[in-house]
Amino acid sequence: MRRAFTLIELLVVIAIIAVLIALLTPAVQSARAAARRAACLNNLKQLGLAGASYLSHHNVFPMSAVAGLGHGVNQTCIALLLPELDQRPLHDGYNFNVENYSPINSTAVGTQLAVLLCPQNPLQTDRNPSEQVVQADGTKYPAGSAFARSHYAANWGGSRTVIGKDYDLNKSSYRGVMMTVRVMTLRGPTNCLRAQDIRDGMANTILFGEKRDSQGWNVGGYAGSEFDVATTPLLPDSPSTRMIVTGSYHPGQVNFAFCDGSVKPISESIDRKTWYGLTTRDGHEMIKSDAY
Repeated sequence: MRRAFTLIELLVVIAIIAVLIALLTPAVQSARAAARRAACLNNLKQLGLAGASYLSHHNVFPMSAVAGLGHGVNQTCIALLLPELDQRPLHDGYNFNVENYSPINSTAVGTQLAVLLCPQNPLQTDRNPSEQVVQADGTKYPAGSAFARSHYAANWGGSRTVIGKDYDLNKSSYRGVMMTVRVMTLRGPTNCLRAQDIRDGMANTILFGEKRDSQGWNVGGYAGSEFDVATTPLLPDSPSTRMIVTGSYHPGQVNFAFCDGSVKPISESIDRKTWYGLTTRDGHEMIKSDAY
């Protein structure tokens, strides 16, 4: 006669399986988190290479946003980089002669691009209606479109809110790489920048960084295609700041693409002067390779 398991033996087996699952679960979660970090860095790598390709074709980096009166207002660097991101049909089907919120472009601006989404970020869908887009002057877009998300934004090197007051006091504004063009500043009008304008070195100057959220990949400005510089790359998460400053759902770090196409994670505990130095193109800071 075959011997069956006793109740005690069965409970022992179940307990062993439970222990093994408990031991393996953190390892599996860690592996998944590492895979998501790698995927995020790869997205930024594609953005960095797209910026380098645009530079080689046009001899300048793209503007982060189009501003001023007239047609074509509020297009972003992402829209300009679409051909470099293997999105030529989307680019060719976009009408740059009208504003980004025009219903003519509603299909394009509502198209979600995988390269603009960090897999660690829980905010993946839910397009932002145009009538909810808040501009720097407090006004909103007309209704009629909805903007797809982006978790990455351009470094314009400044701040338009109290979050970056310390940065403005130390570095002023418009010290980054991609910015709204033809804005009058204390240093004169802004322009698209050439490689030789990045005087601190392409490898030492941030081009793109992570954001926890934005108003859309084709929404120009500090709450859309750009990021404001806070005192650290990773402030505590807040609905009032996540669209404005860099941030990440990767614990303790934020990922960045640099002007030379390289990608690097930066710790939330980075020295403030080093962090500020990485966001300026001509601050003459001496930054060692092991400083972050």
